[in-house]
Amino acid sequence: MRSGLKKILFVGLIIALLIAAGSAAFYYLIVRPPLELARMTAEGFQQYFNFTPRVTVDQVIVFEQNVPIAELATVSRDLFLESSWSQTWLGSTKTIVLRGVYTAKAGFDLREPFSISIENNPLRVTALMPPARLLSVELKDYHVLRDESGWWNKVSVADRENAVRQMQREARQQAEKSGMIEESQRTVEERIREIVEKHGASVDIKTLQSR
Repeated sequence: MRSGLKKILFVGLIIALLIAAGSAAFYYLIVRPPLELARMTAEGFQQYFNFTPRVTVDQVIVFEQNVPIAELATVSRDLFLESSWSQTWLGSTKTIVLRGVYTAKAGFDLREPFSISIENNPLRVTALMPPARLLSVELKDYHVLRDESGWWNKVSVADRENAVRQMQREARQQAEKSGMIEESQRTVEERIREIVEKHGASVDIKTLQSR
């Protein structure tokens, strides 16, 4: 009787150990890798970009988006341009020529969704990011190269303001054509791949449609 009870207890112990070993193996081989990847990816974003995207594992949120900044500027460039404004009235022309220095910044509006999705079995990572855009074009300094009134068509304060606004529009157009928006998109995509691939996974990057 006692021998039978010992056998039952022994078998029960073996079964319990197998269950524990199986549970541990399941955790370390199946559960832990995507969770570790999620943690390291979130830390990589915090290190490089100073914000944490929303990170999900099998559609379960493990890191909520934490954005202490509204915009992420990744490319900054100084622009130099000359702008000419003129107006003719009754054959009399007034002209203003300006030379300006602007700082243009391209990057991302972090009020739009930025997330990392990790799927297990097989391990698959998808990054969803907003499109890069021109964030700002700020006037640093400008000089008046020419401020010339016509015979009866005089330059006014409003004319000078119009000339500055025109130069601002031209600076923005120059920034949009400079390739810095594409450079910003490319730079962040490369950094995302670096963060994920460093931990043994590959990533599919998708960009939200521009609004």
